[in-house]
Amino acid sequence: MKYFLLFVTALLIAFQKVTQDRYNAKCSSGAFFFSGMISFFAMCFFIVVNRNWTWSIELLLPALGFGLSYAAATVFVVMAIKCGSLAKTALIMSYSLLVPAFAGLIILHEQLGITMIVGLVLLVVSLWLTNYRKENGEQTKERVSLKWVIFLIIGFVGNGMCSTVQKLTPHFLGDDINQNLYMIMALGFSAVVLIAASFITKETDLKSTLRVGMPLALLCGVFNGGVNYLAIFLNRLIAASVMFPVLAAGEIILIFPYSLLVRKEKFTFAQWIGFIIGVLAVILLNL
Repeated sequence: MKYFLLFVTALLIAFQKVTQDRYNAKCSSGAFFFSGMISFFAMCFFIVVNRNWTWSIELLLPALGFGLSYAAATVFVVMAIKCGSLAKTALIMSYSLLVPAFAGLIILHEQLGITMIVGLVLLVVSLWLTNYRKENGEQTKERVSLKWVIFLIIGFVGNGMCSTVQKLTPHFLGDDINQNLYMIMALGFSAVVLIAASFITKETDLKSTLRVGMPLALLCGVFNGGVNYLAIFLNRLIAASVMFPVLAAGEIILIFPYSLLVRKEKFTFAQWIGFIIGVLAVILLNL
């Protein structure tokens, strides 16, 4: 059952990327406001599923850490998808799930095997291949937008830290910590920060963003709430060094057909090999 739930979690992660991509296809602005709506609906998801409303001061630290990380991950992934390849964005973002995997190795003293070392080497090879094309008989680096790289780095760190906070909170604060409640606090904080940033930067046409973004944000928020709820549950059952590489591999496998069939993205032979090596890398990190 736990591995079925792991598959469902990976599927929901892929669905998030698809809804974010659909928003970018329909609306050229409002990334902060759209991300704020996602946070709000994810918070609503946790309000519905939460059964324990006992509050304690120790919830503030993980709520703040997750809220800031979540805000960075949500908005900058949307912006990275907007100015770069969805498949490559999803591939590189999937590697951010190795951040909590390494936290498990270093802080929780989970085992490091030869397969993990080989997997890391393959990840580097995969990143190199997916960003290179062969043109006119010569291999040249494919041009990438500086904005895409910056957005990707911020989103990568934010996404990795979200899962790290979830994994380590019970370790430091105890297994009985009310994780659903701190998630409500974190997502509410993130929603306020992102919506405020939208108005401060004047980056959105409120009417069009609400009309186009509200249904997609509702879907994405529910998907995201489901991902985080399942991650909290599975963290108790599966080692971080196993769980997060599997989620990374699942995300790559599930998002790639969408990029090909819907986005009509075209890839060279080397890039195909790079994606395949990326999947093999995260599978090896799971063994």
